[in-house]
Order: sequence, then structure tokens, then C-alpha cells
Amino acid sequence: MRLLLMLVITAIFALPALAQTAPAQTTKDPASASEIKIDRKGLSPEEQSKFLQSRGPGSMLGNLGSFASLLYAAEDILVGSSNAQVLQRPLHTSYPSRAIYEPTRAEFFDTIARQTSSHYTYMAENDSWIFDEPAMPLPFTIKTAPGWKAEDRGQYVAYIPEVAPVGMDIYMMGRYSEMTPETKSKVEDFMAMAFTQVLPKKLTTADMKRVEVDGVQALYYECPGKVPDMRWRQWAFIKNGQGYVIVSAFKTDVAHKIVPDVDNMVKSFHVK
Repeated sequence: MRLLLMLVITAIFALPALAQTAPAQTTKDPASASEIKIDRKGLSPEEQSKFLQSRGPGSMLGNLGSFASLLYAAEDILVGSSNAQVLQRPLHTSYPSRAIYEPTRAEFFDTIARQTSSHYTYMAENDSWIFDEPAMPLPFTIKTAPGWKAEDRGQYVAYIPEVAPVGMDIYMMGRYSEMTPETKSKVEDFMAMAFTQVLPKKLTTADMKRVEVDGVQALYYECPGKVPDMRWRQWAFIKNGQGYVIVSAFKTDVAHKIVPDVDNMVKSFHVK
């Protein structure tokens, strides 16, 4: 518990300005958690639930340690970790602009946990949300093709064939709830366009077609990649409130080996 408290405070003091605005606290030696005191009132279970269902911006940047400072300064939300490696793991915005969608705090925290290969718990004694290993379980199952290996890399799972360094990635692009059909369509468009900057052709969702993945409609397209003789395939969809983008990039000389395996894995994809 002392180490946990120490690292929460370490995250807060990552920015000098926060030392002037942080809640009441004292420290004689930053390396000693026993010298640190935080004067924050913990939330009751009902208040925790209400907070997690409230909504806010979905943007994030830096790593968990630096973002903890920004989140505290901007919204008076205290987050941290007892694991120095978790604090150093990078964060990337998965959500569209606030004009399109604002995630609940629970959805936002789930996305942070996913990207940092952790899970979160609440510490009432100092009103903080703690992200620690182990990682949350994956929200989907898939039948990995023979000879391929899977590597869970936080925000995405990489599926790597024997014949190439890359083959297919499944990105988890945030959780969503209470969307109108119009909002859902905009979110799907956002996810489908998120990776198009790596492609040579300027695309819009009008260039994509609808295909079925695990019983829902996905935006799909295939085109040449920027690298010569490279092909790019992508599926973007939302199932059970979770956004997904499946990407497959491969050299044309191994297409006959990769494409059938990827097609079979996409067909086997199933949300838990």
C-alpha cells in the first residue's frame, strides 16, 4: 500500500505546476511513501458508480505517469499505479472528438487500462484510481491460424505468420454506450478513417463497403499500401459496445498464404 501511494504522488509531481495546486500533502522524502499524506475524501460505492457513469473528454496522450498529472490538473481526478512500467506505457486517443462522443469515465478508464495492459481499482483512502497488472481479459475470441502466433500488445493483438513479420492486428478502439444511430455511424466512420493516413490514396468512407463480421456490419476496404507491392485490408465495426479495427498488411508475394488465413480468422472472430 505504501508503494502504491508513493507512485500515485510521483505521478502528480511529474509536472512542477501541480505541486502548487495539489491537495493538502506533506513529504520529507519523495522516496518514502510513509512521509506522504493526501487529504481527500473517498467516494461511497454509490458515488463511485455515479462518477464512473458520468461523461467527459476521451482524449489522452503521453504515458500514464504524465497523463496522470494532466488529468489531475484539468479535472481533479487522481490516478496512478504501483508499477513503474505501467506508468511509462504510452497512451493514444481512441475516441472521436467530443462533438461526436463523450465516453463515460468507466469507458475511458477501460481504454487506459487496455492500453497499459492493466486493470483499475478504486482506493477510497485517498480517492484515487489505481491501474495495475494483470491486464484485463480480451473481449473477443478468435481461432488463430496454424503457424501463426498471437501477441497481446495492449491496445491491439498482433497475429504474426511464419512467412512475414506482420500479418493481422486487431485494435480495440474504445467502448461506447447509449448512442443514436447517427452517432454510431459517425463513430464507425471515425474508426474506419483512423489508419488511412498510412495509405497512398486519399480515401473516404464512400470508398468502403459493408461486410459482416460476427453478425454485425463492418466498414471494409482493400487497397495498395505505401510500400511497393504491399496490400492493405481493414474492417471497422462496433459489437456489444466495443469498437474494433482489424488490419491486415502483407506483401503481394505472400498473399496466397496470408489472405486465406486472415479470412478464416476474421470469420472466427467472436465477441464474448
